[in-house]
Amino acid sequence: MKNIFFAFFITTALMLGFANVSKAQSEDDLVEICGMIAGDATFLKDFRIRLDAGDPPPIQRFSVILRKGIKYRFSVCNSKDYEGKVVLQLLDNNRLLATTYIVATGADHPSIEYVCTRTGAYHLFFNFRDGKPGLAVGLLSLVETM
Repeated sequence: MKNIFFAFFITTALMLGFANVSKAQSEDDLVEICGMIAGDATFLKDFRIRLDAGDPPPIQRFSVILRKGIKYRFSVCNSKDYEGKVVLQLLDNNRLLATTYIVATGADHPSIEYVCTRTGAYHLFFNFRDGKPGLAVGLLSLVETM
């Protein structure tokens, strides 16, 4: 009887040990991936975005201070676990300066660069296309001083 119990225990342990476990992407994993996309730049700040579905699409806003004469890179990475594709918009006083998604052409860029022409507060707006739910990370990096 002990041998049967022992064989059952070993078989169960082996089956559990070899079970295919899928792991969801965490925000920290996305920060690492996005850092690789940002390339040769100095990391400054990350922005973690998690939004539910909605019509109109929900927006998450962040404010940053940028300095004149510096080239910045904004990178975005989407989680594979959600269908939403993140869109980043950089605004200055309600004026769109740059975006990762060009509606007219359908072009979706993983990063954008911006050369700051005025020191001050800028606003980052993140949303997911078509109001789908999503998880994403945005990175702000310094590329070079002009």
